[in-house]
Amino acid sequence: MAGIGFVLRKLSQRGDLSGVVMSFLYASVISSGPWLFTIMSLGLLVLIGNQFLALAELSEFRIIIIYNFAFSLVFSAPVFMVATRFLSDLIYARNVSAAPGLLLGALMLLFGLQAPIVIIFYLYYADLTPWVQLVAVTNYFLITGIWLVSVFMSALKEYAAISRTFGLGMLIALACTMLLAPYFSIAGMLMGFNLGLAYIFFNLIARVLAEYPGTPRQPFAFLRYFKSHWEIVLSGFVYNLAIWVDKWIMWFSPQRDVHQSGLVSYPHYDGAMFLSYLTIVPAIAVFTIAIETRFFEQYLRFYQDIQNHANYERIEKNHRQLWAGIIASARNIIILQLTIALGVILLAPLILQSVQASSMQLSMFRFGVLGAAFHVFTMFLMIVLSYFDARLKVLTIALVFLFANSLITWASLHLGLAWYGWGYAMAVIISFAVAYVMLVRHLQQLPYQTFIIRNESVK
Repeated sequence: MAGIGFVLRKLSQRGDLSGVVMSFLYASVISSGPWLFTIMSLGLLVLIGNQFLALAELSEFRIIIIYNFAFSLVFSAPVFMVATRFLSDLIYARNVSAAPGLLLGALMLLFGLQAPIVIIFYLYYADLTPWVQLVAVTNYFLITGIWLVSVFMSALKEYAAISRTFGLGMLIALACTMLLAPYFSIAGMLMGFNLGLAYIFFNLIARVLAEYPGTPRQPFAFLRYFKSHWEIVLSGFVYNLAIWVDKWIMWFSPQRDVHQSGLVSYPHYDGAMFLSYLTIVPAIAVFTIAIETRFFEQYLRFYQDIQNHANYERIEKNHRQLWAGIIASARNIIILQLTIALGVILLAPLILQSVQASSMQLSMFRFGVLGAAFHVFTMFLMIVLSYFDARLKVLTIALVFLFANSLITWASLHLGLAWYGWGYAMAVIISFAVAYVMLVRHLQQLPYQTFIIRNESVK
């Protein structure tokens, strides 16, 4: 699924500074569009809402978006992970006629499975007005749909159009919120935000169907992948659960907020973590443009030469080049991200002051920035293992992340405010160590893995 990275790499090699800048901006949107849009829009909407709504109402709006963002991602992950693999196989086979059916079937499956959960939650648990319940449910489905449609974005070549879609969606959300919030309070803010999301969702669907024209056929053909690729299903669920489990545990802290609706949150921790995640956007953009594309070329050469019956010396040379390329790419990512993390950690008081954050968030933010750095390292290693179809190894790393984040965050909850965020940081450091050992061993045994373990004729 490195497709759009090659297009963006050509833009960055155009020979002028604007090409480099624009390629990295586009890569940031393509790779991080949904959550980047949500974080930026949420921050701006809260600032705008200060003029129209009371603090309690703003807090209610914010927690609804966070709940929808978190639970839609966790519950959608198994479906969009399988959809990603299915679409990748279609592209590899050079027959994408089933792509429209995949989009339709996956959306139907997602909405059908999650509708009872979200409707029961908002209508029978959350103490909200009927209008707020309605727009909250709508918001959930729109966010869920965007997660799925984002699977297709990396295979599209219209990077400028996709970036404009997210940019215009954010502007629509801001403008509509300013118009509706004074008259409809929380429901107005949610409606305005939903209009921006709806523009993004339907515009992306239109671009996917334009890229893959044809009548949707066999919309549920991908369901067989749930059995044959069960490791991917579990990995997607466990990994995204691990990302959110520390936030949910921190919602039980003594400093938590319990809203009149019955929804619980800890705004200081959530805000610090979301802000820290923004520090990994440059590394993800670099990975999309330069690292994944270079790795994919070396990866492809290794397996194509094997398919073309290359001799042992050629295979060994390709193996060494692939190993060296991964080490060089990892070094570049580590240097970039640690430099950013160190700078942000040192400037943390000024950064928090500039966004009007509380001083109580300082240690949480610093732990979050450190954790985010190792998180992106771990993600890089997991993606490389996924290219080699090492599904059980990826699942193991996700399970380590989940259990470590749960246990250490729970322990830090009892150590006091100064340790909040330490659990997440330690969990991703442990996960990185496990992922590093697994990848090194896999790469050392790559020829053996290819000719023996992954060889169907041997099996």
